[in-house]
Parts: sequence; structure tokens; C-alpha cells
Amino acid sequence: MNANLATKPGATAQADSGKGRHEPERDDLELSEAAYALLVSIKGPAMPGKLAAAFPGIVNRMAKLWKIPREMDRYFEDLLTDTRGNSEGFPLSVLMELTTLKDYYQSKVFPVRQSAPDSWAEGLTDGHR
Repeated sequence: MNANLATKPGATAQADSGKGRHEPERDDLELSEAAYALLVSIKGPAMPGKLAAAFPGIVNRMAKLWKIPREMDRYFEDLLTDTRGNSEGFPLSVLMELTTLKDYYQSKVFPVRQSAPDSWAEGLTDGHR
């Protein structure tokens, strides 16, 4: 596994106890077995070692959503968009990993596909009205 991944099974990470956050639970503090399996499956520079070390709860959630493209895409958007207005955001290195991971997911794991045209719209474009 990548040397950047500092969190081992059973190890805990510091959780942000800022206002508005819930009390950290086990899933917030250490990587699950599913998260480890996910990390091992991610190839090359897309492997988010710093994210996993600093925010194991995020990787645990990703492991649950990984095979559900619509949910995973929504989770990436939630992570990469400041909806709270006063969020400090992620450290730049983690933000870069998240962006790289999103690109990897959308190009290699579940490539973004064009949706099929509606049958009624198709008729409008082929000369039939």
C-alpha cells in the first residue's frame, strides 16, 4: 500500500470537533475494511493517501458509495462545494487528491456517459414531427 497512507487498522485520526459537528464515531476515526479494499483498488496517483490519513470517515463513506455512480458523483460534489458558507475547506493537498480521485472515478471507474435521447426528441431531430 502507498506510504502516504499513515492510518492503519485500529489507529485513530484527529477529528475536527468544531461547532456544528457531531461527536466523532468509530467510522469517523479509523478506516474500515471496505475502505482499505477501496484504497488498494485505486491505481497510481489517484490513490488518496492524505485524504485517508486525515479524513478516514470520508473514505469510509466513499467505500459504501463507490459502486453507485449517481450517489458517488453527488458525494464528490458535496465534498468539493462549500455549502455551509463558513467552511475552512480541505487542505490544498487533500483538495487536489479529491479532484484527482473524482477525475479517476469518472474516467476509469464509471465513465460519464451521454444519456440516451428521449424518443420524442429524437423524432424532432430526424425530420419527423
